[in-house]
Amino acid sequence: MLKNVHLAPAWLSELEKKIHVLAPHANFRLFLTAEFSPKIPSTLIRQSYKQVFEPAAGIKASLVRTYKTVLSPARSDRLPVERSRLHFLLGWLHAVILERLRYTPIGWTKVYEFNEADQRCGLDLIDEYIDAMGSRNNIDINKIPWDAFKTILIENLYGGKIDNDYDSKILISLVEMFFTPESFDASYPLFRTEDPNETVLKMPDGIKYSQFLQWV
Repeated sequence: MLKNVHLAPAWLSELEKKIHVLAPHANFRLFLTAEFSPKIPSTLIRQSYKQVFEPAAGIKASLVRTYKTVLSPARSDRLPVERSRLHFLLGWLHAVILERLRYTPIGWTKVYEFNEADQRCGLDLIDEYIDAMGSRNNIDINKIPWDAFKTILIENLYGGKIDNDYDSKILISLVEMFFTPESFDASYPLFRTEDPNETVLKMPDGIKYSQFLQWV
């Protein structure tokens, strides 16, 4: 398996040549993974079996995919109990980021290749920092490294794919809204509205994987 071949499009023509002169074993298979890119040779695409993974349509569908395929009870229910809420916050942020792609150029000015790998790296980031704080039942939410989470999400994971100042401001506002100590308040809104009479979805009040999944 050769991963992320879109990052070396010039080399793919060399790969094509090698494939044509191979005398492979009957059970040999070559797998290539790539993001959508016009630079990938069309001849290589035509002679391949293609499988496309698309983001789930809608916030709920994205959250269901997160809890069914990315997260597990064994991972999210590990102590301290604050871990599961941080996992939910990242799942919600990821769902909102992907959903905005459907409304390009309003949600984002252009289509970015945000994907599940960004989310998985974000979860690894959360777990690494939380594990470093010890295995107590609870941790002080004000001592959670919020600034570190926000910086890495904005500058590296999701923000590393953004090349537009306006889109950067959108990402910053989303990350700063969700990754804050106030998000541990059960009345904290998951989105803002200018209409005071509009019902706003509130942060789920849970500490277990099963509770967050049931809320979804």
